[in-house]
Amino acid sequence: MRKLIALFTLTTGLLMTANTVWASPTAEFEKGAMSVEIGSTLDSKVSGRGKASADVVGEFGFKATATAGINDRFAVQLKHGMFKSERTTIPVPIPMPPYTVSMTTYAKAEPSDLNVLYKVNPNLTFITGYEYTKISYGDFVSSASKSALHFGFTGTHKLNDDYTLFATLLGGKDVSLKEFGVSYKMSKSTTFNVSYAERKVKNVDLKVPAAYINGKENYTMKGISCLFAFKL
Repeated sequence: MRKLIALFTLTTGLLMTANTVWASPTAEFEKGAMSVEIGSTLDSKVSGRGKASADVVGEFGFKATATAGINDRFAVQLKHGMFKSERTTIPVPIPMPPYTVSMTTYAKAEPSDLNVLYKVNPNLTFITGYEYTKISYGDFVSSASKSALHFGFTGTHKLNDDYTLFATLLGGKDVSLKEFGVSYKMSKSTTFNVSYAERKVKNVDLKVPAAYINGKENYTMKGISCLFAFKL
């Protein structure tokens, strides 16, 4: 049962890490301007505490972001990801002989965000938005979702013509994020962004009907995001 909970924790952690909301230096604040970011999260590490305790690592994830400028102050942003855990054989307790059976399954998460960005000044961006995440887990754990409003800021500091540092702080009901990274300008229209993020999410549903588990989990997610950004 501990392995089942660990796998569930992994999936939630993957999606939350990959679902990091931030306004990178590639965000375009100009009417009609568009930018697209594509990449993944590496070296994800997740801790779950509450109804169950687990510390796990991830396997695979994909995410994409599209940002559209409204004018020289506002932009809108849509983010979506799909993340999958490794296929794992796990022992699952049942209330009858043999009391434990082995099952092989994987978990899947699909996070989505919709944000509004406001450029306070060239080095500071205000972020507000709504996040929704759907989690599915084969036939053994009930599908769950988590939604919340969040807001915060991204600050940037240009080191030279090629490198820009950025940092993001976000918060909302049961959610928070700290992220720090660097953006490398590969060309006039392409950049490569690397960042480290730590995100906390509280009161996530955890339901395992076959094991009569029904409760809440608090998660801490850590990982490195790597994204290629293209100005269209």
